Order: sequence, then C-alpha cells, then structure tokens
Amino acid sequence: MRCVDALLPLALVVLTAACTGGKGDGEPTHPASRPAVQRELRAGVRVELTAVVSRVYGEHAFVVDDADLPPAGQVVVSAAAVTVFVDDLVTVSGATDRLDRAALRQYGVADPAGVVVIATTVRRYPVPSPTP
Repeated sequence: MRCVDALLPLALVVLTAACTGGKGDGEPTHPASRPAVQRELRAGVRVELTAVVSRVYGEHAFVVDDADLPPAGQVVVSAAAVTVFVDDLVTVSGATDRLDRAALRQYGVADPAGVVVIATTVRRYPVPSPTP
C-alpha cells in the first residue's frame, strides 16, 4: 500500500503532462497569418442570406450587414418596391450581379459600382417596438 501511495502523485504528474502535451496553461497560440475570410460575393451566384438592414436608399435599394458580408455591407436592389427599415432582420433571395454606377443610380444607390444582390424575394422580420 505504501508503494501505491508513493506512486500516486507521480502518476498524476505523468497523466497531467500527457493530457496537456507537456505544456502548462499558457496563453493560447494563434497562427500569425490566418487566411482572410472571403466576404465578397461573386457575380452570377444565386444567394439566400439573412442579415440586418443598416441603410435604406429608398423602396428599391438597401444595405444589409452581417459578419459574413463585406465590411461596408452588401447592397441589395429590387425591381419591386420593398418596405424595410434600419435594424430590420431580412432574408433576401436572388442573384448577384455586377452593376455600374449608372445602373445603381436607377435604384437610388450612390455607392461605387460593384456586386449587388438583385432580390427576387425579401422577407422582413421587423424589430419589435419598445413597450412604454
């Protein structure tokens, strides 16, 4: 029994070292150069995305924000009038296309040319009104 009592602390040390790889509880290591997340949409792709409305240009265009989208947000345009408000959660279905400035101006968008979502459907999940 005395031999078992003496080996128990040693067994705990060996077991702890095996489970931690022999390293202590230091800072977690992160790769210095992680590949950047691709957040730009490509033209010619069918998409369905759910995001928060961050800017409304009018009834035919708005911008949505989400962690998976470009840092400036994603422009969404629609031939049909759409009623959305800032902070609404929306699900947008459609296709992506590259529009120039002239095409964007037709939707009331002043942003530089780029890839936009041309929405075929927009489902709105309004933000609940605060109760007094």
